[in-house]
Amino acid sequence: MNIILLGPQGSGKGTQAELLVKKYGLKHFEAGKILRSMDDPIVKQALNSGLLVPDEYVRQIAWDFINKNGGGGGFLFDGYPRHLPQYEQLKEMMAQKGEKIDVVINIEISAEESIKRLSARRTIENRGDDQPEAIKRRLAIYRSQTHPVFEKARNEGIGIEINGEQSIEKVFADIVSKL
Repeated sequence: MNIILLGPQGSGKGTQAELLVKKYGLKHFEAGKILRSMDDPIVKQALNSGLLVPDEYVRQIAWDFINKNGGGGGFLFDGYPRHLPQYEQLKEMMAQKGEKIDVVINIEISAEESIKRLSARRTIENRGDDQPEAIKRRLAIYRSQTHPVFEKARNEGIGIEINGEQSIEKVFADIVSKL
């Protein structure tokens, strides 16, 4: 099973991804974590300003991950793809490996909830991309560029929307029941 997990920042994608990886034995492609670990000024500047990292970086990272971790078990793509061209690229990369995307899950929360959660996280993790202005830019980018990926997946018959403003356990139970 190959899953794309989407949702606005603070929706709990990382938490749900960990639970899904554990339950289904999936290989976890956590785009944000990989990008934040890179020592590249272009990547750092994009992340800290709330912008998207250039496609060529993310595509190459995803391709490397798929190549190193292929061979069964499935993938969970967390925070990637971020827009429709990346979605099409990912589908092509998977097809080259004889795979397909089985489901795209969107964990939906309101902008107010996202800001509340990210502001709380900022005091714990001190992430540069959780500063107020970066949060607002990231939410706008999510709505204009990433959410259309989910809409396309829904039109393709593989999109599942989950209410992310529930407890962690309830969100996970909803995801599992719909898979």
